[in-house]
Amino acid sequence: MRLLSLSPGISRRDFWQAAAANFLFFCNVSAFSLLPLYIADLGGSEARIGWIMGVYSLAAFVFLPFVGRWVEGFGIKRFLLLGGATGLFASASFAFLTELSPLFSFLRILQGLGYSAFYIANLTLIAEIAPARHRAETVGMFGISGLIAMGAAPAFGELVIDAYGYQAFFLFASLFSLGGLLVVGVLKPLEVLPPTDHGWGGITKEKIFLPLLIALIFGVCFGTLYAFFPPFAKGIGGVKRVGGFFVAYASCAVGIRVLGRRWADAWGRWQVVMPALFLYALGILLLLWPGPLRAQLWVGGLAGVGHGILYPTLTALLVDQVESGRRGRVLGLFSSAIVLGASLGPMAMGVVAQRIGYPGMFGLTGLLPLLGVLLIGISLRRSYWKP
Repeated sequence: MRLLSLSPGISRRDFWQAAAANFLFFCNVSAFSLLPLYIADLGGSEARIGWIMGVYSLAAFVFLPFVGRWVEGFGIKRFLLLGGATGLFASASFAFLTELSPLFSFLRILQGLGYSAFYIANLTLIAEIAPARHRAETVGMFGISGLIAMGAAPAFGELVIDAYGYQAFFLFASLFSLGGLLVVGVLKPLEVLPPTDHGWGGITKEKIFLPLLIALIFGVCFGTLYAFFPPFAKGIGGVKRVGGFFVAYASCAVGIRVLGRRWADAWGRWQVVMPALFLYALGILLLLWPGPLRAQLWVGGLAGVGHGILYPTLTALLVDQVESGRRGRVLGLFSSAIVLGASLGPMAMGVVAQRIGYPGMFGLTGLLPLLGVLLIGISLRRSYWKP
């Protein structure tokens, strides 16, 4: 049985080269999950951590809708190169910062720009080469490269910090961006088909509103969990290393992608989105359990399973409704919704944590996916009874 189905004319070499570039780029992105530890060591408050981590996503939110349309017009490879080069410059520059300053926010904005360019170009590439009957499967399998990076980079980065310090860590993270640029240099991606016009065609608000809202909720939860779990675990729980959380998150997301790679294509998109949201909520709410930091593997594991199902399914749900040539702009909106949530989540929840503490903040965050489940249920019920 083949593990992966691709559109005719697409070689597995093309796919795996794109996956390798994705892995290296997201090793760089994921390594910066440890940046809150450096900010805290320099005396930054919870609100300062939330702002610096959130401004990255806010910048990406601003750029993503434009990048989606630019990729359609100018081609995929240009934006893969732009994203990789910008990420390399920004991450290497952190090695020269030894005190908190506005440069932290400026470099995070640059990282947000690099992420926008690379991410949309890569996602558009995969949306184009994935056959309609296996779209969720193809997107999910491709995304494994990023999930492995999500677990491996922080775990190895923590070892580098312990052994050599933060400056060496930032240079270590930069090497991944350099490697990604080298891989992109030999990549020959499929260019998207030009749209027949510059409008939105048959794309309507009714078709995309609910998936975008769920993407926003997912972004809030993901951004908040990743921004505040490390300082929460080390500051309150006394945990020496938080790498186990990231490894559990990524490992379970990868595992469910392989095990359930055909679920969304076979059973229906919303039918797998709802339990995925429930599992993500459960993972966050475990942080309210007495002694939760001894169970960080469970927290990361449950949230990782939810992530592993949610992302490719929501992507496929949106792409299903759009013809080639308009996918970049819709994926730009989808990505904007996620990163807007990942921006507003840390910013808002950092203030909440400062006022009511981490447990209350995580409790509030954990209720959001359950709200998503309720909204989907209402929407499906109304659709079911509609003549």
